[in-house]
Amino acid sequence: MARFIELDSTAGTEDWAERALAGLASGALLAHPTTSVYGLGTSDPEFDRVVSRLKGRAPRVPILRLVSDAARLKRVCPTVVWPEVASVLAETFWPGPLTLVLDDESASGLAVRAESHPATRTILSRWDGTLGSTSLNPSGAPPARTLDEARATLGAMPDPGRSLLFVAAGDLAGPPPSTLLSLRGGEFRLLREGGVETSALERVLGRKLD
Repeated sequence: MARFIELDSTAGTEDWAERALAGLASGALLAHPTTSVYGLGTSDPEFDRVVSRLKGRAPRVPILRLVSDAARLKRVCPTVVWPEVASVLAETFWPGPLTLVLDDESASGLAVRAESHPATRTILSRWDGTLGSTSLNPSGAPPARTLDEARATLGAMPDPGRSLLFVAAGDLAGPPPSTLLSLRGGEFRLLREGGVETSALERVLGRKLD
């Protein structure tokens, strides 16, 4: 069973953020809020397989990365292909529930979003890198939305073999998840509709999406 350290982001001080950042720097896993559900990730993509093991899912499934903004993404991920249309979309919908899938040097590409939850944005604004994020749940189960669900899910996970921190932010809004839009290969593919409606994307892109 996993043991975790809970950091109360609603406490009125920023001690929780300093502890979260120190944990990330030392390789800790971080459970964190998003605008819809709680997520789980790590600062180092090499440790994404640990997150997949805790969730009980195939390690080959990529984990998306959270960033504070587009400028930092391009700086810390120099292999990412950032077309002009990505700048337009980021200026319109980031921070917010739009995940972009971009070409880089990997076979699966890079899925990335600028998260808008205040607690996670506080961390991202001070972290000079990306933060992995996948929903906090065993594979096939609903994501943890409430504080109690997050605590129960974390406590039931196998021992991760490293520090596990939980940024608690109360109960969250729940679905919909982020909209998932692929820009790979110069094409536009809507992989999932979520917090950003298709019609809003189409207005910005000036074209219909399949």
